[in-house]
Amino acid sequence: MFRAHDSAGLRLLIAVALLLGSMASWRQDRLLAVMGLVGAAAISAFTRPAILAYNRGRERWLNRDLPGAIEQLSLALQRDPCLANAYILRGEAYFALGQVPQALEDFGQAIRLAPRRPEPYFYRGLIRQSQGDLQGATAEFAELVRLHPNVPHHLSLANLLMQQGSLPLALAHLDEAIRLDPTSALAHSQRARLHSYLGTWEAALSDWSQAIDWDPSPAHYYQRGVAYACGDHFDEAIADLSRSLEIEPQQPNVLYSRGNLLYALGEIKAALDDYERAFRLEADMNRIDLSDEYGLYGRGLAYWNMGDKATAFSDLQAALQVSRQHHNLALEQRVRRSLLQLSDPDWDPAQSA
Repeated sequence: MFRAHDSAGLRLLIAVALLLGSMASWRQDRLLAVMGLVGAAAISAFTRPAILAYNRGRERWLNRDLPGAIEQLSLALQRDPCLANAYILRGEAYFALGQVPQALEDFGQAIRLAPRRPEPYFYRGLIRQSQGDLQGATAEFAELVRLHPNVPHHLSLANLLMQQGSLPLALAHLDEAIRLDPTSALAHSQRARLHSYLGTWEAALSDWSQAIDWDPSPAHYYQRGVAYACGDHFDEAIADLSRSLEIEPQQPNVLYSRGNLLYALGEIKAALDDYERAFRLEADMNRIDLSDEYGLYGRGLAYWNMGDKATAFSDLQAALQVSRQHHNLALEQRVRRSLLQLSDPDWDPAQSA
């Protein structure tokens, strides 16, 4: 957090008063020296209680005593209404306690006192996002990026733009984030996801590979496997899905996806083994990931392959809904085709893998 305060006017007065007191010689001008030193002492006496209260508030914040922190920070602001850091810290405490109107008021005060500080814009963006005001959140993060154009801020803004379907503008911010830090696995994975939404599979594969280089996580192998599958590179897709399962075996969505590829390649027994493992895992975990449109799509195809068209239809409808929410244009088209084919009794589901 913060140790120094942002009362610029008072700091300037203190500096001037001390300078006058130190530079004036007692022999040359005793009156001026006395006035300078007395003024500095008076100003210091005024600000010292505010700073002490701020530091006590900060300590309470660090100890997660949020009501105590608010009490001390309020006392500091009574002593000195120009402490921007106190407004920021009290705003964070209000936000943590769910007292949103008070938090917004404090962050607004902080911006008026210190308009280049990043924290108020960041938290106001989070608050507006949590309230469903994506345009308001975007405006906050856009200002944040203008003032402090670093990788996390570009990624946050890109994510908001993606949620609103502004994919080209989001891509520009992701490009800039990667320019600033080519080693950011998060930036590469986010840009890979966007390329997947647009159906530009080669670009997606390149970014997933970069993400894996910097962070070889099971999620990244899974997503690159999906991209390989969508680009009709089934062998590479199976290899990546298998690698993901080696790292983290309990992933029903990955098993469904690999099973569908094996089914399409005619390896029916291996596919059924993957389906059976996925069914057991879902039963043990008592849940499916409703935010993963690729997993829902793969699950739908798996049930279709097993002959359960009712469950397949339900899963494909869910995949379609999540694809729309994520503005995943490429997968939305695939799911639509599969739903049409599902109504054709002569269609082989393996052709949709």
